[in-house]
Amino acid sequence: MSYAKTLQQLLALSLLVFGLGACDLKDDLLPSSSDQRGAVTTGSTGNMPGQIAADFTIKDLNGNDFILSDHLTGGSNPADVVVLYFTMWCPICLSHSDHIYTNVMPQFLGRGTVVYGLVDYVSGSVSATYAAAQANGYVGSSYSILADVDQAVLNQFNGAMGITIVIDSDGTILMNEDYRTGDTLVQILDQQLP
Repeated sequence: MSYAKTLQQLLALSLLVFGLGACDLKDDLLPSSSDQRGAVTTGSTGNMPGQIAADFTIKDLNGNDFILSDHLTGGSNPADVVVLYFTMWCPICLSHSDHIYTNVMPQFLGRGTVVYGLVDYVSGSVSATYAAAQANGYVGSSYSILADVDQAVLNQFNGAMGITIVIDSDGTILMNEDYRTGDTLVQILDQQLP
């Protein structure tokens, strides 16, 4: 091995050790199972559980407006619960959305009305969202596929890949967290649906 190659490897190792030393690994390796977010004022508008979701309008696969308030009490198409899952169409997102589709949705058939929305915030247009949904087998599914072209809904909920938002019929946010196993979603739906 050449001197330059050895020196390069030592430098890379030194940078790695220095970089890891600057991180608080305790936070990354020992996550808390409790919600560490600050307290919210119940009934205020925001993106946290207990707050009211601000109304929004987003396009569906056909270019029609999906308006949150249409699916709340008093809206034109009210539901008991609105579930939004933020997807990038990556393998992790697809495993979560498939899990919702095959394991969660069937548990609640016939128990009230749930609107399940897949929010695509990366494709950049309705046509690109349509193509991604079609490539992944969701066109014609029970999901409302929503194109968050300007990422306004993503930003409204401080979302990211895999975030699941649950909103009740009055607009109160019941969940805003990573999907993980789906257990929290199932618990909330079980409590909310007749």
